[in-house]
Order: sequence, then C-alpha cells, then structure tokens
Amino acid sequence: MNELTIRKASSSDAEQVIGFTRNTFQWGDYIPSVINEWINEGTAYVAIIKDRIVGVVNMVLIRETSTAWLEGIRIHPSYRRMGIGKALTEYVLNEAVKNGIRYAMLMIADWNEPSRRLARSLGFHEVLTLFTGVARPSQVSIVRGEAIREVIREALKRTNGYFCTTRRHWLCTRAIEDFVMTMIDEVYVGRGIGLGEFSIGPPTTPIKTEVLATEEGDFENYYGKFIVYEKELGQAQAKA
Repeated sequence: MNELTIRKASSSDAEQVIGFTRNTFQWGDYIPSVINEWINEGTAYVAIIKDRIVGVVNMVLIRETSTAWLEGIRIHPSYRRMGIGKALTEYVLNEAVKNGIRYAMLMIADWNEPSRRLARSLGFHEVLTLFTGVARPSQVSIVRGEAIREVIREALKRTNGYFCTTRRHWLCTRAIEDFVMTMIDEVYVGRGIGLGEFSIGPPTTPIKTEVLATEEGDFENYYGKFIVYEKELGQAQAKA
C-alpha cells in the first residue's frame, strides 16, 4: 500500500474519524466522544489513503513505567483486511521505541478474535484477563495512608506486577508500589483487593462505580470480558 500514510491526527481529522466510528459495534462506539480530547493531547494517530482517513489509534506513553498504552484501534469498514491495522500499530510501536519506551500494552474484548489474532501476529501475548462493568458496592475495609503500601505490594504479587485504572482512559501498565501510590489515595480489602477502580479478585468497592476486575463478581451493568496483551519493545522494532 504505497499510498498509505500515517501521521499524528489533527483537529481537521476528527469529523472523518467520527464518521466511520460512530457505529463500529451494535451499541455504537466511544471513539466519537473522545477523539477530540485525544487529538488535543497529541496522542492520536491516523492512517490516510488519498486524503481519506481510513484508520485511527490512540497511544498514551506512561514514562514512569516505560509503557505505551494502545487503545481505540479502528479501521474504516471499506478498508478492512488490507493490513492497515497492522501498519498503524507497527507505526505507533516504532514511535514508542523512539521515545525510549520498553513495553506496549493493549486490551481486546475476548470475543474479538480478528483483533486478538492481529495482536498475536505482532508479538503481543496475554498477561491479564479482566471482567468489566459497573460494580455494586460491597463490604470492605478501607485502608489509607502509608498502610496502603503493604496492600498494594500483595496486590501486585497477584497480578505479576500489573496495575489498571479507568480514570480518563481504561489503561493497564507494568507498575511498582510507588507508582500505584501516586494513582490512589485508599485501598479496599474485602472479597478481593480494590486498588481504586482495579479489583484484584471479584469487584471490591464501597461505592457503585466502573471497575476492572480479575475475577467475575457482582456487576449492576456487566460490560464483558477483556484480555490485556503486552509486547516487549526493542531497537529491532524500530527497524521492522
């Protein structure tokens, strides 16, 4: 596809992106509501063929954990199965490498086998399974202050060092205790461990809120099961 070009998205691209993502799924899509924010933050990239926007992806660089979070990969329906998704993903991975980032992560619904195949073909492997939705409140003990460090340490042992959040972005990253402590003010201990909106075990939260949980549990509005993938980057990636 010699005519394919990829670049950072600009404000003039938003209308086209909204046009082909409005009805991605039966329920619609969240991309139209966030694309302007992504463009303003300078994190969105678009694929273009003959002045037409045919693909979009957002990449958030979490420099504290040397992780690139990829989200919202969408290809125009008229241009699918042409390798655009792969080209777009490889482009942003190369950009991550140029920025000194070591890992890339993304999340895919478990039913979306085409996207899961693409991730595997690009060298991503599964690291977490998440159950998502709006959780009902549960009985918990609330831990605050320096005492949360021990709870965070135990939680990260159970997740092999991964932390997720729903704040602004659904986002997962490699993490250490100090990073997690900058993200949350309190933790919840109940049937599982709640690190803010991330529950290790079933949903564990004292209030009704949107959570990502590593086990099934009591959801008032269940979104579905998602798989988190990771890829270790390197200089070879930049030459791919």
